[in-house]
Amino acid sequence: MPISEPTEDRRTFDWLAKARSRVWSKQPQGWEQVPPAALLAGTFFYTGLSPIGSGTVGSFAAALVYYFWHGLENPFALGLACVVVLIVGVWAGGVIERTLKIQDPGIVVIDEVLGQWIALFTIHYAGNLTYIILAFLFFRIFDVIKVPPARYFERRQGGVGIMLDDVVAGLYALLAAHLVMLLF
Repeated sequence: MPISEPTEDRRTFDWLAKARSRVWSKQPQGWEQVPPAALLAGTFFYTGLSPIGSGTVGSFAAALVYYFWHGLENPFALGLACVVVLIVGVWAGGVIERTLKIQDPGIVVIDEVLGQWIALFTIHYAGNLTYIILAFLFFRIFDVIKVPPARYFERRQGGVGIMLDDVVAGLYALLAAHLVMLLF
């Protein structure tokens, strides 16, 4: 059964309905059928199975990993981690989407991990808790409002679509967090 694309009328309000559904959600039917490796990776070690704000929980987990795993403060290491997460996320997100027959299912949060780590990519503020908090907040804002071209990517099916809208949100958050840090 193919994954249905929202109608033009639904696209107008799709982001709001999607955001609302992810504030308090239950796991979609059939999630137990997802291959274990794809489920582990796509849910970022099962944080995506949180019934409350799975995307926020995934972003928070990514920020915690960054904060406590000091190796990620190195821009080269973080860049390499982002490439690995992108590749794994495209695969896992695609597998989960096909298995559940739901476009960009809420349990997939590896895209939030990638976007959050992109937002945390910095040379000047590596490990700075204020910067980490700002990057987290800005990423969550940009991930929810889907500033173009994020909305374009969000409408694409498969793992690439799942991952790339969060790359865009992460880039916007990176710029916003740096701007605030420079101003204050």
